[in-house]
Amino acid sequence: MLVLLNDVLDLSKIEAGKLEIVTAPGDVTQTIGGTVQLFRAQAEGKGLSLMFDAPAKLPPMHHDPDRVRQCVSNLISNAIKFTSSGSVTVTLSAKAHGETEHIVMVQVRDTGIGMDEVAMSRLFSAFSQGDNSTTRRFGGTGLGLAISRALARKMGGDIRVRSKVGVGSSFALLFRAEEASAETIQQVAPAVPRAVADTHEPLRGARILLTDDNALNRKIIRLMLTPLGCEITEAANGQEALDHLHAQDFDLVLLDAHMPVMDGVEAIRRIRMTHEHWRTLPVIALTADAMAGDREKYLAMGMSEYLSKPVDKQALIATMSELLVPGSTVALAPALTGT
Repeated sequence: MLVLLNDVLDLSKIEAGKLEIVTAPGDVTQTIGGTVQLFRAQAEGKGLSLMFDAPAKLPPMHHDPDRVRQCVSNLISNAIKFTSSGSVTVTLSAKAHGETEHIVMVQVRDTGIGMDEVAMSRLFSAFSQGDNSTTRRFGGTGLGLAISRALARKMGGDIRVRSKVGVGSSFALLFRAEEASAETIQQVAPAVPRAVADTHEPLRGARILLTDDNALNRKIIRLMLTPLGCEITEAANGQEALDHLHAQDFDLVLLDAHMPVMDGVEAIRRIRMTHEHWRTLPVIALTADAMAGDREKYLAMGMSEYLSKPVDKQALIATMSELLVPGSTVALAPALTGT
């Protein structure tokens, strides 16, 4: 339901012309390669080979990593979903277009079920898949490709598809990216918050318990934190989080508020009321609740900090770093301390 809701919100923003592409200079190869890595376990779980092929070196380019990642994730996820054997191959390339602009292409090829011309003609319509039997067999909302094509066109590109029934499919994401000059990179570097730039070290080797029922949310957070040296264990609900806390040691917990089986509200209550050594672990609430007073509400429950979704990478890193600085303490809510 959360995935569907996020897709509908994105589609609504696109149709209203209110979805913005926010570019910054960065490493496109790292953006794509990191996204591919997130799906490696899923591919291996189906016995598929997932490969990534990229040029030896691409210059830093202005691009929106979140939206590029969203598009590529949709393409890889679909390729794995519709492929029962063989491979999924992701290829990155870039072609100069003028003096400083590049046309970046990310091609995702699979050896899956493939499609005929009729099915391909319906692919990019909202709430549509290849046909009704495909929807029943594989599931899905039918929004991912429609959103991805709209995003690609907002980035000056498109998504193209070639396919053959029983052979496989090839999707190509294209977008425009301006090459970043050395001066531009130096100018934007100081814009990174000092709290983020100076405090990465506490995150190196930090044992993080990431709790969220949405697998895509967990993948995104993992992508943000893994390059910083965090050791991440995942849980899909509060009960799984408590089981992990009993079984191993952690330095910090990221806790979604709304989950099945046991939500974050009950989980933080049990964490703070226990007599175990992890009673005072720093816990950051991650929630879509973003109304006035919500932060105070979650802190009163015993959360150490609160971040609203969609989670901002820099805010997450800065908040975690501050809580993991040696000597920092967790202030428990009065109701949980008996005072």
